[in-house]
Amino acid sequence: MMKEMDESPAAGRIDWSAWLAEYGPRLLIYARQQCRSEADAEDVMQDALVQLVHAVEGGSFTGTHAQWCSYAYTAIRHLAMDRGRHEQVRQRYVSSQQETLQEGAEETPWLSSAADDEYLRRKIEMLLKRLSPEFAEVVVLHIWGEHTFQQIADMTGNKLSTITSRYRYALQALRKELESTPIDFS
Repeated sequence: MMKEMDESPAAGRIDWSAWLAEYGPRLLIYARQQCRSEADAEDVMQDALVQLVHAVEGGSFTGTHAQWCSYAYTAIRHLAMDRGRHEQVRQRYVSSQQETLQEGAEETPWLSSAADDEYLRRKIEMLLKRLSPEFAEVVVLHIWGEHTFQQIADMTGNKLSTITSRYRYALQALRKELESTPIDFS
């Protein structure tokens, strides 16, 4: 893992590429879940990483690589909320014709990878998008982000009991949806 990498900026140059190789895919999945489009997710992730680099190399934020990851998740969440607010304002001035064209365009998948079975990936993504954003956020952070419920509570500013309830209710909703429209593996 990252143990051999020096975490102290004073001791030398930080190997950001190694850190990004380990944590980047998880951060991008979270950014995709938080944003409305692939382009927004990439922009939000980039902005969050720039904030992190400035904070760490400027000395205003110290800690381990795992803490850097928590910082990045929190920054992604806040930047995505800001972007969402700006998008709502912008959409008030967009004509209904443009909105119709945008809705017809296929979105970039959240969970894309070469090893994913396309059908299964689309079904899982569809099911996650049907959940309320708060429930989907907890599922994505816990399963794909590999965070504990306490870490998610700390990142989102919610109580641990709220996070565990959201996860439980999300799984119940997913189970109910799968029972009514099961995934066909044939």
